[in-house]
Amino acid sequence: MNPTLPTLIPYRDHYPYVPVMVKRPLTAFDPLAVAKIVHQMGNGFALTIDRHQRYSYFSFEPQQSLTGQGLAKDDRPANETLQAILDQYRTPRIQGLPPFTGGLIGYFGYEYVQQFVSKLQLKSAATTGLDDLGLFLVTSVLVYDHRHHELGLTQLIPTVNLTATYAATQAKLTQKLTAIIQQLQQPLALPPFRLQQPLQMQADQATYARRVDHIRQHIYAGDIFQMIYANPCLGTMEGSLLAVYQQLQKTVAPYNCYFKQADFEMTAASPETLVTKDGEQVATYPLAGTRRRGRTPAEDQQLAHELQTSPKEVAEHNMLVDLGRNDLGQVAKFKSVRVTNLRRLIRYSQVMHLGSRVAAEVAPTTTALQVLAATFPAGTLAGAPKVEAMTLINHYEQVPRGVYGGCFGYLDCNGNLDMAIGIRLAYRMNERLVIPAGAGIVADSIGIQEFKECQNKQRVVVKAVQDAERLADDGIIN
Repeated sequence: MNPTLPTLIPYRDHYPYVPVMVKRPLTAFDPLAVAKIVHQMGNGFALTIDRHQRYSYFSFEPQQSLTGQGLAKDDRPANETLQAILDQYRTPRIQGLPPFTGGLIGYFGYEYVQQFVSKLQLKSAATTGLDDLGLFLVTSVLVYDHRHHELGLTQLIPTVNLTATYAATQAKLTQKLTAIIQQLQQPLALPPFRLQQPLQMQADQATYARRVDHIRQHIYAGDIFQMIYANPCLGTMEGSLLAVYQQLQKTVAPYNCYFKQADFEMTAASPETLVTKDGEQVATYPLAGTRRRGRTPAEDQQLAHELQTSPKEVAEHNMLVDLGRNDLGQVAKFKSVRVTNLRRLIRYSQVMHLGSRVAAEVAPTTTALQVLAATFPAGTLAGAPKVEAMTLINHYEQVPRGVYGGCFGYLDCNGNLDMAIGIRLAYRMNERLVIPAGAGIVADSIGIQEFKECQNKQRVVVKAVQDAERLADDGIIN
């Protein structure tokens, strides 16, 4: 078991918990097989992060399930409650362990911004049956290292009576990991998925274009510089989104997620990091400017050139890079904010984007929740200036966004975090299915083109839904 007991003993007087892990070589591994167990158990998550090293994290036995409605019953603000939980299980950062070994994992809905900006009065997510956050407290994580082909099981153990607890945990984790590997070798059918009502854009092209013109008037008036106006694709379904998760795994994305909490279910293949914190190093990754992929290599290159040389796209992207610098500047050490990549072309299966990286350093006392508060929600999903744009979003969008425009990922008990922006996703509450997307509206936006941009961004998820339904119609359920 790693780390060794002598390695952990120096932490005994300074931390209430320490992380340990047992692992086994495992060459053949399918995240879907574990996600099926997550679904069967009722509450849990499957999260694959593929940025520098590819890890998949799973939990189907959360210590606690937290929702916005549940936290609202607490006398303290939600952020204080979450920080108290992280402090209760505080652990050291230990080299050689996976980036996430235990803490809070799940999502923060877009409307959660009201916890950070109290003057905002947004539509309540509860009006559509949604929560403004859904998190699990996990003290044990199943983790697969795709680079080294190892399956591990982590556990946070108390430092009180560390020697005795260490020995007992080693035996328990070894036995449990063996049982999980055996369980993974037993076939488990994929739960059914069916559309009850066909997918349809919330606003048709004419309505959306007309509202884009209204938003442009706010820009001309100087109220805002840019705003993300969403136009979700809506439908109803029966069954589970697990089959859609199976299809989304085929797309290349830094974040792939399946999450189930009571009657809420989400799957995502997000291309965009909101913010990361690794010790004192923090970074945000603006992704703005979109073109569809070309049907031929020549067309793909032509569209890439068009994107990279478009004055509108370049200006919009630069504005959001500046917004990212301002966000990190709220928590960064003086003069530490820097742009390390600028307008790099990033290609995905259905679309291509311009991407940048903004990095900074923070003080050792700066918490992950403080970093999240400074950057949430992403400017690329709100606009600029951010608060004014969110006020107009609340006026022009007819329903709360929920996880769209929010984020999903983890806050580790060692103080680190990794959060993806809630885009390229589908979520359901009971039978209501939502596939959200939005377009960045600026002064020279053309409504019809922005409508098509929403469709382009939804395409990979809509295709995953259609493929999942077709496989169900063909009787393929594994």
